[in-house]
Amino acid sequence: MKRKISAKAVLALYLALCLVLAGCGKNQETEEGQQPETEASASPSASPSATPQPTPTPSPEPVTVTIQENGTEVDALSCMTSEVFQLQAVSSDGSTGGEWSSSNSETATVDVNGVVTCIKAGSVKITYTLGTATATCSLTITEPTVKILFGGAVKSDITLNSLWGFEIQLTAQVTPEDAAYEWTVDDPTIVSVSETGLVTALKAGTTTVHCKCGTAKASCVIRITENPPQAQGGTTTATATPDPNDTTPRVVITFWGEPSTDFTVRVGASVDMDYKLYNISGDQSVTWSIEDPEYATVDANGVVTGVKETTGEVTYTKLICTCGDVTGEAVVRVAKAA
Repeated sequence: MKRKISAKAVLALYLALCLVLAGCGKNQETEEGQQPETEASASPSASPSATPQPTPTPSPEPVTVTIQENGTEVDALSCMTSEVFQLQAVSSDGSTGGEWSSSNSETATVDVNGVVTCIKAGSVKITYTLGTATATCSLTITEPTVKILFGGAVKSDITLNSLWGFEIQLTAQVTPEDAAYEWTVDDPTIVSVSETGLVTALKAGTTTVHCKCGTAKASCVIRITENPPQAQGGTTTATATPDPNDTTPRVVITFWGEPSTDFTVRVGASVDMDYKLYNISGDQSVTWSIEDPEYATVDANGVVTGVKETTGEVTYTKLICTCGDVTGEAVVRVAKAA
């Protein structure tokens, strides 16, 4: 027998079903909404090793300094007394403001700009300090030497005649060989001297020419006479180069082509002298002699050798060159051996 379901029962059943379905949807929304919270809350509770750590900051490199000269790094230099030059300090980070110092200010000094002045021979260290960084340059300072030469012979006294008006070329012998030097003269109105050592007689008188190299200096007395020098007793000991209009026969003693009326030779040393003849015809052979061979000797070729120092009453002897009956003479001064 069939039972008939009423409309009220159907409606009640429909409402019950809707309530069930609504409850299921709400539970699903709750689970889905809480899932991100669960994951998010699970993340902080993860293992400590998963937490990001800060990157360590590297330690700065220590500052270093070097010493340079003209852009080249140096740790040792050689120089001469009185030489002045500048060093530069370069730091690895470009910083400045360090201090310069010398291990011996009596040997060499250095100023705040790195300018070094060499004072005397010896060894010294120049140091630059910037914070905890330092750099050092060792200096070896030498004393130069200088000699004045004329014609290859060391000279300390030369006599010229102003009537000749000629020039003589002096040369300097210095050590070290590449060392710079300069020429000066005490009285430039008597003679002039060029930067190359060329001496020109200007008027009668006596002055001194100097050649300076660092703190070393050599000097040569230059005597300019109006007439040839006079020997003891007033007799002429040498003849000046004659006037072109003078036809008198003459013998003139020369040294390296220049008239020489007065020269100095040391004991044991030799000087090669020569001669010029004026207005002499016929036999032009010559002979050489020394007035007093106790002090100097001369051979057949005019080579004069010092024997004994001329001091006290005897301040010189004479070199004589003879051609026939014409003679030329020059004063010879003998200095002690070097």
